[in-house]
Amino acid sequence: MEHSLARVRAVLRGEKPDRTPLYDLLRNDAVLSHFARETLTYENAREAVFRAYAPAVDATRPKVRLPERERSGVGANGREFRQFRWTVWNAHVVYADSDAYASAKRKLLDAFDPAWTPAQAEAMRTFLDDIADHRRRLGEVFFFPSMGSVGLMSIYGEVGLEAFSYYLADCPDVVDAVIEMETQKSITWIEHLPEDHGIEAVFCGDDIAFKSGPLLAPAWFKKHYFPRCARVCAAYHRRGIKVLFHSDGNLWPLLDDLVEAGIDGLNPLEVLAGMDPVEAHRRYPRLFLAGGIDVSQLLPHGKPQEVKDAVRRAIDGTGGRLMVGSSTELHDEVPLENYLALREAALEHRL
Repeated sequence: MEHSLARVRAVLRGEKPDRTPLYDLLRNDAVLSHFARETLTYENAREAVFRAYAPAVDATRPKVRLPERERSGVGANGREFRQFRWTVWNAHVVYADSDAYASAKRKLLDAFDPAWTPAQAEAMRTFLDDIADHRRRLGEVFFFPSMGSVGLMSIYGEVGLEAFSYYLADCPDVVDAVIEMETQKSITWIEHLPEDHGIEAVFCGDDIAFKSGPLLAPAWFKKHYFPRCARVCAAYHRRGIKVLFHSDGNLWPLLDDLVEAGIDGLNPLEVLAGMDPVEAHRRYPRLFLAGGIDVSQLLPHGKPQEVKDAVRRAIDGTGGRLMVGSSTELHDEVPLENYLALREAALEHRL
């Protein structure tokens, strides 16, 4: 849409844009086909998906996925996977017990070298080329690339939360050392961005909460997570990059510490977990927000007028600090008319 980049940049600077920007991930055949102006197929997906974004939204983040044929197999990492049209499932790595996990991770830690290598430099070039390709294909849409974070989600995601909980109880020093290694990797990556990296803001985060509250005790996060999050945020800020932090779930018990760690924005504001964008703005007015419209119940099952009412309330209550969109991604269960209602409400509602 016209002026999308300027509109999003105004929000990042804390200024009021001409209207609230639309922010979303589009993984919805009906919506993509509507805005691409042709039926989405596997054959036309690479062009049609990117073409659909500019008229549909003002901002997005990775991954801009293309639909894929269903298949299963074993990936390069040795883990079984099952590919669905818009998502992929990966099997957890199974260790015999906590001792086996600790032994494997100690070997990984012993082999870790924090030095910047030619292979990493080449990976950086590939990464920046990919960002440039996304920007070219998305046109006026503001793109939040995904880069380094503390890495907690990748650590527990490898083995699943249940097994991770045992390992955290049985070998906490090893888990802490792995988290520190991942944090160091992220900071080293950020520090080696070239001077002309051109990245204004990143999508960065870990899922650290359930709908009912934090994944782990707030005291654990205060000791082990937030100091590292602060180091990552500081590394981004030294490079002139703002941080849009992502976590599903009920973050209220953790948000004071998360904001103190230095995040600039918050996503996705999972409404059914109690994350009301209006209340988030009231408590943390300096944050820019992204998301905030329930995609679990309202967008899939509500009426268009109910969607419009929710959008208008969110816009009115956030003082120009919201990029409005679904509370994670626009999946295939959302009917086209409900996304059009969301979009229309945002386009017609002036701040």
